[in-house]
Amino acid sequence: MMEEIDEIDLFLDSQVKTEKELMQEKCEKTYNAASSQTRRNIMRTVCFLGKRKVELLKETGLDEAALKFHTEILISADFLFQDEKGVYRLTELGLKVLPKL
Repeated sequence: MMEEIDEIDLFLDSQVKTEKELMQEKCEKTYNAASSQTRRNIMRTVCFLGKRKVELLKETGLDEAALKFHTEILISADFLFQDEKGVYRLTELGLKVLPKL
């Protein structure tokens, strides 16, 4: 007996992205993250030593909501991460991009 394909199976199959689509999505995230002067400023502020949230708030002049918005974009683009102590640090990619900012 053949297994019947239902609407859920069809939907799930349609959600699988091709390698090209995944690469394009990654490029768009990277461009979006790097295109903002505010996000570039956050990366320069974090620099090589890392910064805690309170330090970033003070040094960038952003409020908590704006800082969260921008750091989430930088994290999703793989430029930034937050370590187990809550310190924001640049990723390997972020460190490579830093001299070009």
